[in-house]
Amino acid sequence: MLKDIAVNEFSTLRWNFQQDIIKYASQGINKIGISRDKVSDFGIEAAVDLLFEMRMDVSSVNWAGGFTGSDGRSFIDSVEDAKEAIQFAAQVNADCLVVHSGGRNGHTDRHALRIFEHAIDSLLPVAEDFGVRLAIEPMHGIDSQPWSIFGQIESSLNLVTAYDSRYLGVVVDLFHCGLSLPLVPKIQALADKVFLIQIADRVAQSCPYRRLPDFGNINLGLWLEAMETAGVNCSVEFEAFGPVNDGIDYGKRLEIFNQFASVRHLAQSRSGQSSGSPITTNPQIFKN
Repeated sequence: MLKDIAVNEFSTLRWNFQQDIIKYASQGINKIGISRDKVSDFGIEAAVDLLFEMRMDVSSVNWAGGFTGSDGRSFIDSVEDAKEAIQFAAQVNADCLVVHSGGRNGHTDRHALRIFEHAIDSLLPVAEDFGVRLAIEPMHGIDSQPWSIFGQIESSLNLVTAYDSRYLGVVVDLFHCGLSLPLVPKIQALADKVFLIQIADRVAQSCPYRRLPDFGNINLGLWLEAMETAGVNCSVEFEAFGPVNDGIDYGKRLEIFNQFASVRHLAQSRSGQSSGSPITTNPQIFKN
């Protein structure tokens, strides 16, 4: 069954890690998709302590990858960074670590695939040792170019099925696949490999903006029902950002996420807020 709802920190880009945790909790949202950049700015140990104090669960750690060198790092540096991300994901008991291969970066398709497979081969034993699930995010068409060696979502699905490991699966990001309804049965067939569902709406496949749920043309309800029917067992994470949403402040966005979840009977994380002393904060941190 679909489990807890969560909000990805990319949805509130201008807030820092502490703001995200406290403001999400104030809206009854007790699960979070973590930005490694925000954690780095805040401090890893401080972030772990704050998550514990606020009893905030973690749906995903975002992200590891770039193995093809598309972001300027070497293969070795990218793999070492991914290993650090695995350790952090284990530390916060994350449902999964999101993985991007990196763009093709001038490599032939075959060579790029070999690079990514080499990275997975290097990381899977580490992930298994730490009990962390790696979730590849399939993307489609032009959206995929900076992030993935694959231009078709099916290619990512095929790669995951080629590995016989319960620690390798996919993120079903409805922004990327939601307008392609023929993908529904293909993803249903991989229900046990779906580690996370991410939600953002879009108007058309050619439109690159991640809209708030029900602000576009994706039949999100159909997808969620299909995943539920197939027995998918994972969190549902909201990840909407970008200039198209600038007229809606972050607090209102969280309300919209909660309303969407309520209508579709998605559950809050059961952890709840901490029973300990509240963290003292400056009210200025809640400004958008």
